Formats: sequence, structure tokens, C-alpha cells
Amino acid sequence: MDKSVDTSPGLAAVRIPDDEVDLYNVSEGGWYAVDEEDKAVLGPFESLGECDRAIHDRIALVTPSASPATRAHIT
Repeated sequence: MDKSVDTSPGLAAVRIPDDEVDLYNVSEGGWYAVDEEDKAVLGPFESLGECDRAIHDRIALVTPSASPATRAHIT
């Protein structure tokens, strides 16, 4: 593993080189989002930026919004 970047409590962006694909059970090298158990969850991506955006998008989809839902007021 070349480099790991923490982007959330549950996922980290990791650069997996071609010679380590068997360690992560992936088919090709690249940037991946891996969980706490070093399991590749998202990827491969060409760049850290792409991987980071995918992690951010996934977190946004699965994390409930911090702001309360608002309803339109009829006057």
C-alpha cells in the first residue's frame, strides 16, 4: 500500500499498487476506498481526488442530514 488518507471514520483512500492487488482482493491497481478491515469498498479510481469525491458522495448518501426536515408553510 503506497499511501493512505483518512477521509471519514469508516473509509480511507488507499493507493494499491499492481503488485499488491492480491492482498486486497482487487483486479487492478489504483486508488480505492477501504474500510477498517482493509476491504476495498469503492474503486478503482485514477486519482486521490476521484476516490475522495466517491467517499464523500457515499457518506452523503448514507448519513442522515444534520438539519431537520422542513415543510412548506401554507399561508
